[in-house]
Amino acid sequence: MNTHLSTKIYNFLVNAEEEHITGASVIYQGIEDDPWVSKEELRSIISQAVILANNQNVRGSSRHTTLLEILSEFDISYKAIFSLRAIGVVKVNEEEPLSSAQIRSNINKLKSKLKKNTSTLYQHLFSAVNRVSTDELTWKVPLGSQVIADESDIIKKLPKQLRENFMKPVQNMVPTTLPGFIRKKCNEFVRDFASRDTNKLPRALLHDGRWKESNEKLAEITDGILETLNDSWNNSAFSPEEAEVLNEGTYLTNLIVPAIRASLKNLPHGKFTYISTYERQSIASADRRKRSGRRPDIIFVMMDRGKKYELMYTECSRLFCTEQKIKDDAVKIWRETNDGMYWVYKGRRPEKDEFGIIGLQVAGSILRLTVLIRDGANVDRYYHLHESRIPVQKSEPAVVAKFIETLLILRNILIVNMSLLPHGSTPKSDRQKEDSTTVDSE
Repeated sequence: MNTHLSTKIYNFLVNAEEEHITGASVIYQGIEDDPWVSKEELRSIISQAVILANNQNVRGSSRHTTLLEILSEFDISYKAIFSLRAIGVVKVNEEEPLSSAQIRSNINKLKSKLKKNTSTLYQHLFSAVNRVSTDELTWKVPLGSQVIADESDIIKKLPKQLRENFMKPVQNMVPTTLPGFIRKKCNEFVRDFASRDTNKLPRALLHDGRWKESNEKLAEITDGILETLNDSWNNSAFSPEEAEVLNEGTYLTNLIVPAIRASLKNLPHGKFTYISTYERQSIASADRRKRSGRRPDIIFVMMDRGKKYELMYTECSRLFCTEQKIKDDAVKIWRETNDGMYWVYKGRRPEKDEFGIIGLQVAGSILRLTVLIRDGANVDRYYHLHESRIPVQKSEPAVVAKFIETLLILRNILIVNMSLLPHGSTPKSDRQKEDSTTVDSE
């Protein structure tokens, strides 16, 4: 039985106002936490929680009776909540699990791809994947959707040379050093900070470990990001007294979105791009799932020949959040990037080992940059590129510089991706289009 869910429902029954306790409200507590919990398991969890909570109530009292009514109302309340959920009135974070059959099918397809390549790396990967028991895989594990992640045991256990070979596609995505003048700018910014009282087709680029823009342009973008920090450092919402109760929306609106906008300002080919915020439905996810799609907090969209492509997804937590929220968002990010790559390949065939879909996770006070690429064997690889602390209040220059570096790397990768997408070939037939690896097709 789901212990976390049981505890949540019990606490709701004990602590909520009596007028807020109904069969529907209790069922919503359950599906909000676990959207795919079965009806009978949820009934059992609620029944036990009612018995435990009623031990504290006087038999025959109003609250005692209210809790008992939950059980008699269960079936009709369950039907009501799920009908509202179906039409989108009741919204939960849905991540539909893959069936064991779909996971086995995905693993078999992945092994087939790996087996075709006779290189030492791919033979090691084939052997490692072949040893994995599909019974141990769930929809939350990238491998179950044919994605080999750099932090998986399969990669960690590779011989050093082969592990370096696997990491080769992204080694040049991160420039080797941050220019000294940018560090100098960050030093000067912190030192001088004072509180206030109140279309043309782009040339195809490749990752080569270098910044794609001039020092002058990088300095201009850095100034813009620093200005967003200046606003944050003067914002009482981020004071130590308020930060612990700061909600996700305020965090997103006042710091995260402005910093991302500043870092992506005046991008080359930018006339055909925009940033979508506030949980707009992902067209890639909706198409792949054939129903309502996932709703990332931020999406970076590029238009090409009349079609929208989603090149970056962002998930944001509160400044102070639970470890479970961070883990759940990490799962969302890689699944969203996987959806994005699927959508791109329905309309384009960009350069393999170079083009990638970016994931940006705001995990409390940490910013994590990831990328999903497709290699020459059509295997999707997921990489963790860079991580930095988010300086929500006045911080050390090194912290600010690291934050700036993460956002400049994001910009640098997007510049390459935006140049590669229009040059990609067009699929010649439906046979070249792929099935979903994150959605059960059976």
